[in-house]
Amino acid sequence: MSLFNAYQIEVTSPASPDRQVFFVAAASGEEAMATLAGNSALLPLPVLNLQRRLSDSEIDMHQIGPATIQRWL
Repeated sequence: MSLFNAYQIEVTSPASPDRQVFFVAAASGEEAMATLAGNSALLPLPVLNLQRRLSDSEIDMHQIGPATIQRWL
């Protein structure tokens, strides 16, 4: 069992047809959203959508550690 949680957040933008998906380690979904909101790698005019909490096996598979923000292709 993991000692922390990680969340999947999708980022879209009205200014771009692209989308981004991030895995963010945080105590809660709200904390994950707030942490990612300050990231400089986001699309312009970002719209963040909390999608789900990752399972412990997904956290291990993606090698997510505390304070991690990882972009998923």
